[in-house]
Amino acid sequence: MRRAIGALLILVTAGLVTASLTALFLGMRSVMDIGGTCASGGPYEIEKPCPGHVAALLPASIWAGLIFTGLYVVVALKWGVPSFVSLLWPALFLSLAYNFFDYAVRGDTVQVGWLLCGIVFGLMGAVPLLWAMPHLWRVYGRGEEGDRPWHVAATGAAVGTLRNLNRFTRPAPDVAGSLERLADLHEKGALDDFEYAKAKDRVIRGEQP
Repeated sequence: MRRAIGALLILVTAGLVTASLTALFLGMRSVMDIGGTCASGGPYEIEKPCPGHVAALLPASIWAGLIFTGLYVVVALKWGVPSFVSLLWPALFLSLAYNFFDYAVRGDTVQVGWLLCGIVFGLMGAVPLLWAMPHLWRVYGRGEEGDRPWHVAATGAAVGTLRNLNRFTRPAPDVAGSLERLADLHEKGALDDFEYAKAKDRVIRGEQP
């Protein structure tokens, strides 16, 4: 039950982070569709009103993304599962850089200002991504923990998960023997279904049944 709750919390918080990034991405595009600037409210006559609820959506998506990212990191660390937190910064800036590049080359002329913004945002996303990739490869590709710098604070939790998976897929001889003894006790009625499942889970995790 606890694992099911943890999996649900991971999915919910990760989904909320993704939704926040998507709202920011689409909100930016709707503003750029009308020239890149707009306004909403105030005592003065507005030349370019913001479409729909974009004026409230953009700041709300930024704050929501920060809050939900924090919740996602806490949940990932608590349950010891792999985390993509080190990819959030690159995802944010590379997606916004795409918008700048996309709108910079539309039409007959190149919008130099947006092109420069795209280059700056692209670098802000690409450099941290390249910086994080070696550590991500060590954790997810090779199952090594190594150092835990700030930009991959939660990814080290993946190591425990990977080691547990290795135990499950390649059980050591003593683990296999313990599982056989538990199965024998279960068949003889010495262990009921609940006790057998609990003891088997402890053996797989490397603990004493």
